[in-house]
Amino acid sequence: MKTITVTAAIIENENNEVLICKRAVGSSMGGLWEFPGGKLEENETYEECVVRECKEELEVEICPIGIFAKTEYQYPDRYIKFTFFNAKIQSGMPKKNVHDDIRWVKYGELNSFEFCPADMEIIEKLIQQRG
Repeated sequence: MKTITVTAAIIENENNEVLICKRAVGSSMGGLWEFPGGKLEENETYEECVVRECKEELEVEICPIGIFAKTEYQYPDRYIKFTFFNAKIQSGMPKKNVHDDIRWVKYGELNSFEFCPADMEIIEKLIQQRG
């Protein structure tokens, strides 16, 4: 079974809202919501990965502010190891380069969106701590 290492950003704005992204229909897990991020590349640190992915996906420069959580999730065809970073945008406005939608939402509203199964543990933790 394939193991994939992924980083994701929990990007918070000055209104204590978090940025969520809707995966493009036709992609893996299309139509579900997620936090921006992606696969770790060879010879890349976790921080470099999350910064690169946010730049590619959203055209924003982020500043990772420590690790929020590490989780692992078993999908039928792959095993994923996640590192979620707290982050702030340093420059740029989020753009929908690869997602069907992006939104700023209050932490308490996260349960109103259908997230990828691998993100559910993080959603619960965010609502408990920040909701």
